[in-house]
Amino acid sequence: MKNNNSMQHLFTKLVSRTVEALWSPLRAVRDGMLWLVPCLILSNTLVFTSSLLDFFGFSAPILQENLTQLIDMLVRLYPYLFAASISSMFAIYWRLPRPPVVILNMAYVAVTAQVMGSEDKAVDTLLLFVGLTLPLYAVPLLSKIKRFRWTRVLSSEIAGKPVKDSMNLMLPGVIVAGLVAVVAMGLSWVYHLFDMEIMLQTLHNTDFENSPIESGAVFASLNSVLWFLGIHGYYALTPLVEPLVHALEINRTTVMAGGEAPNVMNLSTMALFVFVGGAGSTLGLSFAVLMFSKSTKMRLIALTSIPLGLFNINELLLFGLPIIFNLRLFLPFLLTPLINVWVAVLVLNSGLVTIPYTLAPLTSPVVINAYIATGGDIAAVVFQIAIVVMNIFVYLPFLKMVDEQASKQNVYLPSLDTTYTRKEEEAYVLSYDPVRESLLRLREIEVTQLHMESFSHREFFLEFQPQISCETRRVVGVEALIRVKDQQGNVELPGDFLPVFEKAQMMSDIDMWVVDKCVEQCHQWMGQGLEIPISVNITADTLSDGHRMERIVTKISSIPGLIHFEITEGALLGNEKMVGDSIRRLHKVGASVHIDDFGTGYSSLSYLNRFDIDALKIDQSFVRALADEKGKKVFNGLIAIAHELGMKIIVEGVETQEQYNYVAKKHDVKVQGWYFARSMGANDFFDYSERYARA
Repeated sequence: MKNNNSMQHLFTKLVSRTVEALWSPLRAVRDGMLWLVPCLILSNTLVFTSSLLDFFGFSAPILQENLTQLIDMLVRLYPYLFAASISSMFAIYWRLPRPPVVILNMAYVAVTAQVMGSEDKAVDTLLLFVGLTLPLYAVPLLSKIKRFRWTRVLSSEIAGKPVKDSMNLMLPGVIVAGLVAVVAMGLSWVYHLFDMEIMLQTLHNTDFENSPIESGAVFASLNSVLWFLGIHGYYALTPLVEPLVHALEINRTTVMAGGEAPNVMNLSTMALFVFVGGAGSTLGLSFAVLMFSKSTKMRLIALTSIPLGLFNINELLLFGLPIIFNLRLFLPFLLTPLINVWVAVLVLNSGLVTIPYTLAPLTSPVVINAYIATGGDIAAVVFQIAIVVMNIFVYLPFLKMVDEQASKQNVYLPSLDTTYTRKEEEAYVLSYDPVRESLLRLREIEVTQLHMESFSHREFFLEFQPQISCETRRVVGVEALIRVKDQQGNVELPGDFLPVFEKAQMMSDIDMWVVDKCVEQCHQWMGQGLEIPISVNITADTLSDGHRMERIVTKISSIPGLIHFEITEGALLGNEKMVGDSIRRLHKVGASVHIDDFGTGYSSLSYLNRFDIDALKIDQSFVRALADEKGKKVFNGLIAIAHELGMKIIVEGVETQEQYNYVAKKHDVKVQGWYFARSMGANDFFDYSERYARA
């Protein structure tokens, strides 16, 4: 039984890590594709405008030609747009500067096109695949190569961060360009070896006239599977979209010549009768949820998604319900378009509805697109509405299963006469609106950006607060405290501005700046005859960053024993191995490591056993509690633990004579607080230490 549980745990862990490894690339591809939706809307609007000109009989050949050329130009840009949008998301994931990474990846697509021969029409189709997949390996390679020291042109930001970021991507960019060229040559070799040109040409020449159901089913199935994974099917299936457009052009030419449209399956058929409401024909699902679901949250999402669904845009529904990665709704999401393909071909072949011969883009409005694409056939409008009604009943059984499954998740516990319910969890999941969350996140980023811009006009500086030995009443140490001063001289304390840097993920940059300044200050004081250790706060981000820790160790090795580091207990919750290694590296160059604010937050005595800590810094909240007998007992307990483990003790927040008198009774204790001095500038501290006959 134990072995079975171990195997199950191992399997679960393996699956979890596999899903996690796949999810990040898929999410980057998905988000990158979503960024291209406005471009698709623009392209489809141009196509729909051209269709309206045809429908209303406007003779504007020059305008029509310009629209056609513009649409063709946008289609040719797709590989570059794919690479740009996906690489932008990957740059965020790999923490690289986005603009140069985006430009590099677009250049890599151009390199691939040149190597493979861009004059070949079939290669244009293969470039779509290149645009989708190239960032998946190019961006991680840029990140890996950029970490090598020999690739860095600039080590400081003296000319500005954008200059540093761009210059330091020059060598990695050239190296990866060479690798991309090698990959392109490999693709070209495979392309010619396996007659890929013939295969792609066959894909372009799909027999929609003689096999409308089979060809339509292939397109619909692939589209549903891709969207289920969060990938925009229309973009990914561009090689199949082109023959659908070609089939429609044949219909239009034939009808204009006085004949009957021969191709039942074409792009307009897909837009009008297969993907009504978007991928999976989800307009029917929206109405089914609105009319039959028991969940208020689901009905709200459905109601919100219907206006967009009328334009065949269903991202809100896909990510809101969600349908993406939701196995319970995958089957109807796949099945509904397949049924629509079969019914559409049957009805159109019967002659009851005119076969579409005018282009109706996928995002053209429902009802209007059916009327225009069939030359004003009311029967087409009625048929489209009938398709939506049919889709409601296809989705309905699966929707009921979702509701039933939700109700079964309540568990009655007879012994306690109570019921465990997941309503709270469901309320959270179903109320999660990705669109709203994205907007809030965007707003948060904008606010952070504004805050960071305001800091560019302020001055960062350090103040120093003395640490006094209770036994000798001499200055034995000092803590460096960061401050910010605006142009009017107003000073901000860390609690006011550090949360902004934490949101901006720049706390590690703050750490590095403080360490650099403290090392400089140590050298300055040593030149004045003052040799005293400075305590510096360091965050979990820095402790877990091997590259930054290497810089710190190198920096402080010139003044061994004069820089100590204070870490919060929360920082110990991170990567335990990395944190432990960082502490050991600091010890090797003579630095002491203290736990700051001990006894608060994520306090755990196990940290004292797992990490090599030199001193405990007891939080001021325990000092304030000394007025109470219980508070004194807790304080005495903390002191006893430190003494038992052979750790030094620093008590912060000592402000009154009574507090100092109590703390001073303890053996080998240092105090820090307003009782002796507030934080002060470097020169003032030097004078203060002189007065206190330093040790």
